[in-house]
Amino acid sequence: MAPRPPLSLAWLTTLKAAQLKAIATATGLPSSGTKPVLTARLLASLPISKLYRPDRTSIGTDAIPRILSIDMGIRNLAYCQIALPSSCAASKQATLSTIPVVEAWDRIAIAPRPTALSSDVRGATQLKETFDPSTYAPYAISLLSSLVLSVAPCPPTTILIERQRFRSMGSSSVQEWTLRVNMFEAMLHAVLHTLRFHGVWAGDVYAVEPGRVQAFWLGDVDKRNGKSEGERVMKGPRKAKQGKEEKMRLVSRWVEEGGVVALERKAKETGMGFVRKGSGVGKKDDLADCLVQGMAWVRWEEHRRRIVGEGMGFLEGVV
Repeated sequence: MAPRPPLSLAWLTTLKAAQLKAIATATGLPSSGTKPVLTARLLASLPISKLYRPDRTSIGTDAIPRILSIDMGIRNLAYCQIALPSSCAASKQATLSTIPVVEAWDRIAIAPRPTALSSDVRGATQLKETFDPSTYAPYAISLLSSLVLSVAPCPPTTILIERQRFRSMGSSSVQEWTLRVNMFEAMLHAVLHTLRFHGVWAGDVYAVEPGRVQAFWLGDVDKRNGKSEGERVMKGPRKAKQGKEEKMRLVSRWVEEGGVVALERKAKETGMGFVRKGSGVGKKDDLADCLVQGMAWVRWEEHRRRIVGEGMGFLEGVV
């Protein structure tokens, strides 16, 4: 069933700032700013779908929206592809289950680790790894060729790329590794926009702020755990680690209990390894990040459509 046309959103101007912030969080929009800023942001963004477009049927043969969610990394880049259910799809011919289907879910290394000059030479040193653009440009093309161009007739219609930080854990310095990942992130955007400009791929690509994804799924962890203002002192690495652990627990529940996502093909193998101890599946935090990012995008679109269709009735569930 196609999304319903937008109704008037004038009622947003009557809301309090806290209500506007709750709607912004529920739809993946920035929740900072004054009441007039929040209102203007919602009025401009809510009528526009980030999953459905009139020309979207030209991308694949089944017209089912598919999200490719990428958690950035060089050694550990995680990705998943999510096909939306027929109840949300823009085509009446869609034939999926009633929950999103994870068709692919994996973690890969973009570049191999450098090796020693020679194992036969005493005191051999390791080759210095090269991170110049000319080396990584082919990696970007190879990755997107396999994830976007080689999955016809059903390529992703929406691609989400985790937005990288410029600094780690609030540090005043910028680490070299951060610059390297940022460079590769920019390359992915450039390749995708080039493909779209030349009509090779007709989808949309978005940079996603990790903080908004975590705020949506986890909220304020300290508040939820009943800590007072004076006790909320966890910052930096400790708070980041806690957020990763909670997201991994969240994904484990999805896999074990079902009802939120359905896993098929090789994604089912990844899911079994994710919840099983000693399975050999490493960097589960990265696998969790790409899946919660993709599912956040699905929920944000669901909430956007409900707000447009239900009006103030939507607030009862979020405020």
